[in-house]
Amino acid sequence: MSASYLRCRHCRGFYELALSHCRYCAKDVPVMDAQGSPRVYPDRATCRAIQIAEFEQLPPEAHEDCMRPDPQLLDRLCYCLHCGPEGGLFEAVEMRWMPNEDKWACPCTTCGGRGFQFDIFPVERLWQCANCHHWYSPVDDDYRASNAKCPKCGCTEASGYFDDEEDDEEYEEEEFFDMEGEVELGLPVEDEDPAPWSAVEEDEYEPYEMQEREQMPDDIDFPQTRAEHLAEGDFLNEDDIPF
Repeated sequence: MSASYLRCRHCRGFYELALSHCRYCAKDVPVMDAQGSPRVYPDRATCRAIQIAEFEQLPPEAHEDCMRPDPQLLDRLCYCLHCGPEGGLFEAVEMRWMPNEDKWACPCTTCGGRGFQFDIFPVERLWQCANCHHWYSPVDDDYRASNAKCPKCGCTEASGYFDDEEDDEEYEEEEFFDMEGEVELGLPVEDEDPAPWSAVEEDEYEPYEMQEREQMPDDIDFPQTRAEHLAEGDFLNEDDIPF
């Protein structure tokens, strides 16, 4: 059974009913229904439909931005480089258009992540056709460039992450000799220093403690806007986003 959701009045994000506060801004201010109770949305599909409708109604500048979430991928799960693993996953349609910065941002309101395919990436490994810009996965999950073929237009050129082509030639390990060609270079095995971690027992390792990262101010409460008029040649404060 799929989870039910609430919607935050502060950041407009949807979050699971089981959570005590919004996962994106940490505030507990859900949208209310006519009876004054938190309005419950039955499933993620309902939330997505609302967000896609809102996405389509955004102003032209939001859709003209080259780093907007692609309309073909609005339902795809994404991650943010700034939030890291602890930030969790979200759908591309959950990204926020920020008119005060003219940028698309991570759903987290205290995060510096900006731009689809810049700080925010799909979890699924995809290629985009160079001709018709269709997104697709290669046949048999073969991510070599030679396997690129758009299922929509047949183009064999694409952008994305590629695996190296396999090299059928087998190379023998090269032997290196000194100038006289008699003695192999390199220290004898018995004279080599052991790897610094080789003498450390496994139980001696301590878990790495993540330091609490400094969060950016909530852009909804404190908009980060550019100065309307910059002094000539003064570009130090042209972009005040600290990342």
